Amino acid sequence: MKKIKYFDFFSGIGGFKSAVDAINDLPAKFEHSGFCEIEKSASKFYSEHYFDGDLKDIEFVNNVEDIKTVINPLGFKLNKFDLLLGGFPCQSFSNVGYRKGLEDERGKLFYNILHLLDEYEPEFFVLENVQKIATLKKGSVLEEMKSALEDCGYHVYLWDLVASDYGVPQKRRRIFFAGVKNYHRKKALNVPPKVDLSKTKYPTAWHLLEKNNVDSKHYIPKKTRQTVLYKNPKWQGDVNIDNALARPITASMAKWHRANQDNYFSDSYINSSDPFVRPDVDLTSEPIRRITPLEGFRLQGFDDRFEETRKRLKISYSAAYKLIGNAVPVPLAKAVIHHLLLNHLTS
Repeated sequence: MKKIKYFDFFSGIGGFKSAVDAINDLPAKFEHSGFCEIEKSASKFYSEHYFDGDLKDIEFVNNVEDIKTVINPLGFKLNKFDLLLGGFPCQSFSNVGYRKGLEDERGKLFYNILHLLDEYEPEFFVLENVQKIATLKKGSVLEEMKSALEDCGYHVYLWDLVASDYGVPQKRRRIFFAGVKNYHRKKALNVPPKVDLSKTKYPTAWHLLEKNNVDSKHYIPKKTRQTVLYKNPKWQGDVNIDNALARPITASMAKWHRANQDNYFSDSYINSSDPFVRPDVDLTSEPIRRITPLEGFRLQGFDDRFEETRKRLKISYSAAYKLIGNAVPVPLAKAVIHHLLLNHLTS
């Protein structure tokens, strides 16, 4: 059985690690060789959840100056590994231009990926980013990044995937770069096969919600409901509460709410492009609330032990929502890793 050491780059709270831990039907034994996360709350969560806060046997990096000479806090140089995983930041890849984006501090993080591949030459990699990156400069940014990865000596597969096709109860769209060293024979590898969305096997968002004992602070005041429940102009018909979860209240929406009350008028919001849903009796007769952190973890494919870790570390709700939102959906990451390795471990 082949041993595969993997390095978790831009690890967050461990979406990729949870995905690897869930793979048990390949001719391979996975070994965690290290992780890198600059966000302190995320790295603390990762180390506490997976290693009980004890990092003496694991590589950990939280300040990447020169990835070629990465040193962990205990003084050990990063060892060789076989699989690089990471959901790298994309904020700097804006419409102002790809090259300028790479000069930005966050853009340089993509160079760090290239340095890792050049220096350590892992056999495989799986990288994830938001779908918007595919639209920058009419797709040229994505193609240049793919070419840069290929120049490191890899066959690169580029997949545009929707999480709901892989057992995740949300339509989160993500771009994946999946790479294999070019000493492997190049294969025409299609996207990972979609799962059979049987309700008896895969949970819906409704089934993941807490049914009892939800703290009252999660509920939206009755006067604010008509503000929160509004529709996208592109949608056909009004929102069906059975098919959508209420989104967080933004500052803009709060002003809308005030402008919508009696004896108050604001001309700065009269021409907004976001029309309101016309709430009906059924829609407003039941309490409406935001999701809890536990539900957020579940919607991303994490098990309930992640909520136990959050409570143990006393991470606030707002901080937890950020950590959860930045994570890669576990079943989606699992599908990509499994598909790549399944088609190359036996070649």
